Amino acid sequence: MADKATIVLFSHVSNTRSITGAEKLLLFFSRELSPYFNCILVAPQDGKLTQLARSYGLQVRLMSIPLVYGVYTPYAGLPADIRKLQEGREYHELTHWLAELRPSFVITSTCVHALPPIAAKSLGIPVIWKISETITDNEFTPISVELIHNNSDEILAISQTAAACFPEEIRDSKVTQLPPSWSDADLMFEAWSKLRGERRSELKIAPGDPLIGYVSSFINKEKGLEHFVKMAVLVHEQHPAARYLVVGTPGDKSYYERCVRKVKLEGLTSRFRFVGYEECLPAAYCAMDLLVVPSLIREGFGMTALEGYAFSKPVVAYDSGGLREILDAAGCGELLVPAGDMDALAGRVNALLVDQAMAAGIGRQARERIEAVYGPAAYRVRLQGLAERWHLRYCLQPPQLIGGPEAPPAAAPAGGKSAPAAQPTRGKTGRRAARLRAAKLRRGRLRRAKSRSGAAGTRPRRKKRAAGSARRRASGGGKKRRAGQAGSRQSKRRRKAS
Repeated sequence: MADKATIVLFSHVSNTRSITGAEKLLLFFSRELSPYFNCILVAPQDGKLTQLARSYGLQVRLMSIPLVYGVYTPYAGLPADIRKLQEGREYHELTHWLAELRPSFVITSTCVHALPPIAAKSLGIPVIWKISETITDNEFTPISVELIHNNSDEILAISQTAAACFPEEIRDSKVTQLPPSWSDADLMFEAWSKLRGERRSELKIAPGDPLIGYVSSFINKEKGLEHFVKMAVLVHEQHPAARYLVVGTPGDKSYYERCVRKVKLEGLTSRFRFVGYEECLPAAYCAMDLLVVPSLIREGFGMTALEGYAFSKPVVAYDSGGLREILDAAGCGELLVPAGDMDALAGRVNALLVDQAMAAGIGRQARERIEAVYGPAAYRVRLQGLAERWHLRYCLQPPQLIGGPEAPPAAAPAGGKSAPAAQPTRGKTGRRAARLRAAKLRRGRLRRAKSRSGAAGTRPRRKKRAAGSARRRASGGGKKRRAGQAGSRQSKRRRKAS
């Protein structure tokens, strides 16, 4: 641990009932960074995120920090409101803690977590601002863009869609694209067949009945559950055997209850399963035959679609933000429909249900393509390049991968500026770091050579000193000898004087 530079990663939430896509992304990011850096994860409270972080060996600190939602939905008074927050107790405690810790750099997750980068920049600590959402496009968007630009050294965007709000000169100078990935261990690949059988049995789904899934960490209007229910009504007309699984914690309870009532009114209660928060998400995905993502907001990326492809499921989705990037990379752009078009959504699902073997084949092929672009190997190549760059820029020491997995080469994402592959960094900073390392090595060699030469001559000198001490003792000691020499010199001076 002592060999690694300390960095701090700030999470804007730590939910107790569920874990959101943003939390999953930051946790995975922190785990993958931990072989390179001593990572401290800061969260507002204990929750699913902090529990998992500790189980993976990450340091956790709890700190309440106000969020600035106006960065996501900009308005004219945003700068004044931020200045007011800077006068608060939480901001001063945050600044004091960072001043004492002095991390090599900090990483803040999501645009609304604005106070940590502002505090770090005020102390001269480098900031990497991780953007996972699409900032609302309105007349005040430049205020948010300027805030992020002025309080960051680098911007890490989850997708081209998330980076689109920044002007070209900012994108070229400081924005790097780092799309998310997954952990193969978390997918439980070897147990897929068993998980599918057990979960479908628990849900009382017959082996031949197709199961259509909907997944959201927190279910609210923007995530389109009502559209999923209306789509199911249309699909039921052509495929009455189809069943539907809804996974997610109600974020807006009144909206959620309205969707449940809609299912009852349409006479589809026996066809639906509402399971709430799913402890074993791999089991839920394995039980499904296809996944629908009817998101009504411009997704920064769309982790649900990525997870569906990771489990080899065909995905039908609204064309909302970063979802297009994922489905295009999977070669499934034809399964995108305009946002809000429930008839088109039902049409794509019906087409897949006509030939379920073909649909399963689409899912398998999509997984192969997605793994090449977004899989763990591709992610680690990009992250290793970033870790080397950050070490040279902010730590002035070469990165040392301690206990981390080796990363084979992988394809880069289609389009956009992606994180650099691992390679030597050039320029003034790189040359300076190389000179420092070379000088350190030379000093080490000189010290070792001097130590060896000193060690070779130690014993003879000790013997000579020991022999001299014995002679002094035999002659009556040094004091008597020096007294005799002084008396002899005085006698000579008296003879000369006479």
